[in-house]
Amino acid sequence: MEERPYRAVGYRRVSSREQVEGFSLDAQETHINSFVQAQGWRLVQIYTDAGISAKKDSRRPALEQLLKDAKKGTFDVVIVDKIDRFYRHLGGLLSTLDQLHENNVSFASVQEKLDFTTPWGKLMLTVLGMLAEIYLDNLRQETRKGQRQRARQ
Repeated sequence: MEERPYRAVGYRRVSSREQVEGFSLDAQETHINSFVQAQGWRLVQIYTDAGISAKKDSRRPALEQLLKDAKKGTFDVVIVDKIDRFYRHLGGLLSTLDQLHENNVSFASVQEKLDFTTPWGKLMLTVLGMLAEIYLDNLRQETRKGQRQRARQ
């Protein structure tokens, strides 16, 4: 039985209006297209947030739509040119990757050569998740330690 190719979507973003006028969005799309072709997948859509920051709590309409479409099952994998085009902070990245995973959607980044559709990529994602948990645990412990010290004083 032959497997159907993954239905892929791309996500591209630039943070400033000046970059919108430049070549960054086109370059991101070119890299995404090349990656999809090399994998033998089918590109069904490119989501674009132009001139929008990836700072924590930024509202990004295209990313919000991508996540809604992921829930509907309209694609199998999200491809970005670079992870920092998707998220700039680890917590948001891991949370969004978890959301995608819950909807059976995988993730790949061209520049970082990350492909979570492969067994090796899935292992890498698991390790990254474990490291993030350790980091967040340590952060929570340090916060509690500081709070206890403040209360003692």
